[in-house]
Amino acid sequence: MNGNRPNFWIAVCGTPLCVWLAMAGAWAQSSAPKAPAAPAGPKLAEEEFKNIQALKGIPADQVIPSMQFIAASLGVECEFCHVAHANEKDDKKPKVTARKMIAMMMAINKDNFEGHREVTCYSCHRGSTDPVGTPIISGEEPKPESGQRKGSGEEKAVFPAADQLLDRYLVAVGGAEALKKITSRVQRGTLIAFGGRHFPVDVYSKAPDKRFSVMRLQGGDSVTAFNGKQGWLSVPGHVHMMSAAENDAARIDADLYLPAH
Repeated sequence: MNGNRPNFWIAVCGTPLCVWLAMAGAWAQSSAPKAPAAPAGPKLAEEEFKNIQALKGIPADQVIPSMQFIAASLGVECEFCHVAHANEKDDKKPKVTARKMIAMMMAINKDNFEGHREVTCYSCHRGSTDPVGTPIISGEEPKPESGQRKGSGEEKAVFPAADQLLDRYLVAVGGAEALKKITSRVQRGTLIAFGGRHFPVDVYSKAPDKRFSVMRLQGGDSVTAFNGKQGWLSVPGHVHMMSAAENDAARIDADLYLPAH
């Protein structure tokens, strides 16, 4: 009996020892620092918006600016192509036509300009839904382009630099110290866009870096907001969180004391 005791203790004590070692090994593996995950790239249009077809593959933060450019080029609002509060629907014929036009524009740039964006919606539409295919004959002499000299002795107009404009604004409000006493500002006006149509706009600013603007459109309000850290854009039926680049631009717009910097 005595000769078997060492083997017995080894067997009994060895079993929990193996279990403990196995558990310790598993814990060490689970607690070991993991390699940092590769940073995710920017969201694509089709990952954030529904029913994206013509603009597949572009960054999601370029969709709304692209829509705004198209609307301005044709002189229309969002509802010309989109169903109000349901932008993903294809119920309207102009939306289907717009996809074909985008494909045509991309093909022209690819085949003729090495993919550079030389031709856009505005190249033909010029603020109208129906591009003019023939030149307009007028009895009047063509007017010179803006900035073009009519005679050898005429000089181009000289405009003040941006810094000079900011300095003049600073003087008008009483200087930097007077400006810093302002903690909020409300601006109201009218935006003329989309073929000469008028839209009321309200802008609310709060020091040092918060800004909220709303444009009253026929189909609902278009809102741009920045809370000092994150900005967002909203149109009827969709909210878009600003990207890092958009936040940087919005931060400049929201800086109530920008002229004093």
